[in-house]
Amino acid sequence: MKAFKRLSFVLMTAALFFTACNPTPAEGPTPTDKALMLSVDKASIMADGRDKATFTVKYGTEAKSIDVTTDAVIKNGETELEGFTFTSTATGEYKFTATYVDPDTQETVTSNEVTVAVSSLSLTVDTESIISNGLGKATFTVTYEGTDVTSTSTITNVTLDEEYGQGENEFVSPNYVGEFEFTAKYRNLTSNTVKVTVTAAPAAELRLKVDKARLKTGETATFTVLDKGSDVTSSAKIKNVTSGEYLDGTTYTMAADGTVQFVAEYDDKTSQTLSVGSGNFHKNVMVMKFTSVGCTNCVSMATALEKANEAFPDRMVEVAIHHPMYTDPMVPANIEDITAYFTVSGLPMTYYDMDLSVYSFGAESASAILAKVKPLAKVAAGVGIAADAVVDGSTLKVNAEVTAAAANDYYLGVMLLENGIIHKQAGSNNANYVHNHTLRETLSESIFGDSLGSLSEGQTASKEYSITLNSEYKAENCTVVVYVCTKTGDAWGVSNIVDFPVDGWADYSFE
Repeated sequence: MKAFKRLSFVLMTAALFFTACNPTPAEGPTPTDKALMLSVDKASIMADGRDKATFTVKYGTEAKSIDVTTDAVIKNGETELEGFTFTSTATGEYKFTATYVDPDTQETVTSNEVTVAVSSLSLTVDTESIISNGLGKATFTVTYEGTDVTSTSTITNVTLDEEYGQGENEFVSPNYVGEFEFTAKYRNLTSNTVKVTVTAAPAAELRLKVDKARLKTGETATFTVLDKGSDVTSSAKIKNVTSGEYLDGTTYTMAADGTVQFVAEYDDKTSQTLSVGSGNFHKNVMVMKFTSVGCTNCVSMATALEKANEAFPDRMVEVAIHHPMYTDPMVPANIEDITAYFTVSGLPMTYYDMDLSVYSFGAESASAILAKVKPLAKVAAGVGIAADAVVDGSTLKVNAEVTAAAANDYYLGVMLLENGIIHKQAGSNNANYVHNHTLRETLSESIFGDSLGSLSEGQTASKEYSITLNSEYKAENCTVVVYVCTKTGDAWGVSNIVDFPVDGWADYSFE
């Protein structure tokens, strides 16, 4: 029996080793080594003589290089390209390299090799531009020699390194902007590459606010309607969606326990739905993932978290914290304060609702993640949260309001995340790997939040935050996370959390 236990321990340790990354010595050239770097905008093109692949040649280091495309020579074998584009009517795989003469040393340097596939398999898309935040959708069609073979083809989002299931042919926009490349596979063929551009969704303009979200029978709430931040309450109509009737004025008195939904209407605009009532606030779960660009298994965990979120929507708020276990340009300034509380013995390491006893060490499946998230989502939220964020020049201003559903000492935390960051990632063959949910700034003094004091049931507290945005951040790709923590002894936990885009907001919602 003792021997069996020792064997079990060895096997368990080995399993954790293969799903979590530990630091290894750096390999390869030093940052000062110059190299010739050849890249191409499409990995595959149609064999129609018109679809083209365009090459770029850069010389220098990854950190600093110059474009030398016009001075370089690009070859397919011994055949030199005229210019820096390639078309063909003959199917097959074509391999290219570039050469360039260093003007200082007169040495001829040779680039890496890139491959362009020329295929008779055609991938088309119904639209080349959609808007972000799940509001846009692109649909693909795959044809082979004129026959639609979409249902038996596999489409790959090359940018996200994500392969769709057979027959799946829709791309729903993410919550950030950018260009996304797609290819299709059918039998042993790979199609041409098509691009879909995701543009920023227009900011919602009409907002319905309430002075008191948590109402008991006989209590009254007063509404305010804002259009682009301006008060238009006197000219707007407020509709009780639950009953279908419009309010006579701007107040509502709760007739019975429960939840009632409202919208505002003004100038042909309708606001998002706002709820008031006595029920439980909608509970979201914070998913705090420690990651790094040098972590091989972090790619699998990122994919599993996305799948878990798709299977259990509107419940998970992911925060990706880049860890200095490897050299990483996205490590937040307050990482030492964060890791003083959270143990990170390997990567990826994920904590749920800041509970030190509920975590994922290494990469896990979506089902294993949901086994941790779903029980936490069933816990009654101690608070509801309403918040908004506005960018004024280079200044980000966040207003957050918290209403207690249960008496407790509460702490308000605010973070700024950025999506759509392009940077290479260990474990991915995609040089343009997209990093999402990346922690950029913590606006509150502590990762655990700023004290709101002791709140009784129904009591409301609010705080304002302001920071100067780093010029490297793309505001249109940023989201704000507002969360509320509680403390039991020395242990922290998250009572509730919301996220929303910059220049947007989150309102109170109920289960």
